[in-house]
Amino acid sequence: MDTQQRRPLTDRELKTWLAAGQTDRGIGEGLTFVASASAASKGKASWILRFRVNGRPREKVLGRYPELSLKAAREQARKDRGEIERGVDVAAAKQLVKARITESQTVRELSERWLARYIEPRYKHPDVVARVFRKHINPVIGMLAPKDVQPMHVDQVLRRIVAAGAPTVANDALRYMVRMFKFAMRNHWIERNPAADFEQTDAGGMEIPRERFLTLVEIEHLARSMHSTPNFGRENELAVWLLLALCVRKMELLSARWEDIDLDGRVWTLTKAYTKTEMAIVIPLADPVVGWLREARVLASGRPYVFPARRLVRRRLGEARVNRFPHIGPDTLNVALKRLTGLDIAHFTVHDMRRTARTNLARLGVDRFVAERALNHKLKNVEGVYDRHDYFDQRMDALSVWAATLAALSRGEPAADLLKDRKQRATN
Repeated sequence: MDTQQRRPLTDRELKTWLAAGQTDRGIGEGLTFVASASAASKGKASWILRFRVNGRPREKVLGRYPELSLKAAREQARKDRGEIERGVDVAAAKQLVKARITESQTVRELSERWLARYIEPRYKHPDVVARVFRKHINPVIGMLAPKDVQPMHVDQVLRRIVAAGAPTVANDALRYMVRMFKFAMRNHWIERNPAADFEQTDAGGMEIPRERFLTLVEIEHLARSMHSTPNFGRENELAVWLLLALCVRKMELLSARWEDIDLDGRVWTLTKAYTKTEMAIVIPLADPVVGWLREARVLASGRPYVFPARRLVRRRLGEARVNRFPHIGPDTLNVALKRLTGLDIAHFTVHDMRRTARTNLARLGVDRFVAERALNHKLKNVEGVYDRHDYFDQRMDALSVWAATLAALSRGEPAADLLKDRKQRATN
C-alpha cells in the first residue's frame, strides 16, 4: 500500500482519482473504490468489499459513490468484516435480502421494510413516522413499483400535503422519502432516488417557530367550550388540563403509565426512555393535578396507561384500521379540539400548550432556571454543564401556583378576577 493510501483520504482525493481515470483503488482491508470509465467521467463509482470464504475470492457491492460516503462505506465494511470473521458470506447474504425485497412490488411494501429497519428500532414513537406514510405518501404512490416512481410523483405527494394545510408534514414526508429511496439505492433496488433533487422550498418551505400561546382569558374561553361541547369528552378535558399543568410534551403525557406515578407521594418519575431529550425527571404533582389524575385513573379502569386506547379498531372510509398505540394516539387531542363549539379565539394546537405554560410561568415571576427545569429543557453552554440542581422544591411551588390558576379556570372562575387578584398580591 502506498503512502497516499496510508494517510486519511478525503472526498477531494476520491474526486481526483475519478477525474484521472484511476478507477480501481484499494482503500484498505478489502474495501475498494471502483468505477467504469463512463461512470468515472460522471463522478460516480462503487464501493466493493473484497474478501475470501473458504479460500475462494468473493465480492460484495456496498453502495455507490457519492450517495454512500467514504465514512459510511468504511463503517459498512467494518460491520461486514465482523460477519465474515464469523463465517458469514456477506455477498450471498446480500443476494438473499435482495431477492426478498424484489418480492416487494410496491412503495408501500418498501416503506414497511424501511420503517422496520431504521425507524422502529430507534424511535420512541415510530408510529409518528409510519402515520406520514399511511396518511400522505402511500395513498398517492403506495401502489407504484419503486423503480417506476418519478420526481413528478414525489411532487404530487408534497403538493397534496401542502394543499391540505400541513407544510411541516410535507417537510417530514420529503425527508422520509429521501431516506427510504436512498435505502433502496444502496441495495441496488432502484437506479435513482426520485426525491433527491427536491429541497425544503419544494415541500413546506422554511419552518417558522410557532409563537402562539393562550392567555388566561383564552383558557377561560377554552374551559367553557370544553364544558359545553357534548362530544368533547372528559378524558380529553383532563388531558388538556394535565398538559397545561405539567408542562410536558404531548406524547410524554399520552404514553404515561400508572406504574411511574405515585399519587400518594405526589411525584411522576418520567424516565429518559420516554422523553424527547433523553433526560429523566421527577415531576412534582400539585394538588389539582393529583385530583385530575385520580379521576383519570378511574376512567382508565385498571389499564396500565393514564390515557389508554379507546378503540382498538376503528373504521374510516370503509376500511378497518387498527390503532397501533396502546394509549390514545398523537392525533386524538387535535381532532377533539376541532370539535369544540363556541370557541371564538385564534387557532391553536396541542403543541402550543407547553408554550402557554412556559409563558404563564414567566408571568407568575418564576425564575427562568426553575421554569426551564419544569419543562425539562437542557440548559445551554456552561450552565448546562455545571448546573445539575434539580430545583424540585422550587418547581413544586411554581407548578402549584400555576395548577391552582388552571383549576380555578376549570371551575368557571373569570380570568379577570384571577388577574386582578394577582396584581393585588404583587403590590402587597
